[in-house]
Amino acid sequence: MTAIEAENDLINFLEKIIDENKEKFKEQDNFVVRPGIAYDRFDLTAIDGSYDSSLPGLVHHFLYERGHYKEILTDEEFKKCEDVVKNYPENIYGPEDNESIQDMLDEIHGSAIGIVKEKLQSLGFELPDVFDEYS
Repeated sequence: MTAIEAENDLINFLEKIIDENKEKFKEQDNFVVRPGIAYDRFDLTAIDGSYDSSLPGLVHHFLYERGHYKEILTDEEFKKCEDVVKNYPENIYGPEDNESIQDMLDEIHGSAIGIVKEKLQSLGFELPDVFDEYS
């Protein structure tokens, strides 16, 4: 599995979760989802600040639980990632000294934010200003 395949799987997952929850978003006036991943509560519009219950947190746990990290990280990096998942679930994994892996993860996270923005706007939702810098 490649990073592109992981990204495509993630995009499909996010689009599906938005479609499944769009009526709830309207009723509750928030974008909280319970996708059955990790601690099962994530706000799709929380993209800045703490990773706890955020979209980046959802992406991180999705990549781990679907086995994508195991496929796209080296064994050494995967062990570090797994430590973060198990011992610090409110954080996300980022390599300490591997710029190419960090760039790849940044691209995946950026795509996730972009697709959430695009999908929610296409359904007529207004989003926080923090989404303005993402296309």
